[in-house]
Amino acid sequence: DIHGLRAWAVIAVLLFHFKIPGASAGFIGVDIFFVISGFLMTAIVVKSLESNSFSLWQFYLARIRRIVPALMALLVVLLVLGWFWLPTPDYQSLGAQSAYSLGFLSNIHFWRSAGYFDTAAQEKWLLHTWSLGIEFQFYVLFPLFVMLLWKIRPQLKTIVWGLGLACFASLALSIVASGWKPTAAFYLLPTR
Repeated sequence: DIHGLRAWAVIAVLLFHFKIPGASAGFIGVDIFFVISGFLMTAIVVKSLESNSFSLWQFYLARIRRIVPALMALLVVLLVLGWFWLPTPDYQSLGAQSAYSLGFLSNIHFWRSAGYFDTAAQEKWLLHTWSLGIEFQFYVLFPLFVMLLWKIRPQLKTIVWGLGLACFASLALSIVASGWKPTAAFYLLPTR
């Protein structure tokens, strides 16, 4: 059951972040979420294409309605708390993180700002939105890819082969990039 997998993924991530002994690989829960999202989005897009009822605009609107209200509430709360709690430079950093998060580009922001003089993870109030950036970028590009495959040949077999090749290419790139550019491999969509 997908809800059960989601629960295990959340538990794994929480145990990892709270540094519970034996949960050092709990970060894999994020990858489980990505796989679940990919599975669900594929089912939605393919079923709609098969019934000739797919609307890219409606697909995007559904994702926006699901994600943006909760993200906006989080940003408002953090910006209000930050106004009273943070010194000016830190509040400006929070404002930049908020803008990148709202633009679903925080994974790119955190990738580009990672480095020797970077601030500690616990000081980045919106660091967790890196995965939301990847997820939304996937939501934007994935249906376009599936639609292209469907246009080439409107058969399920074409989509299965196309997605299989894309998964293989992503895995290969991830393996190469993890040793060569580990921060980029962690934060960017093609390797996830």
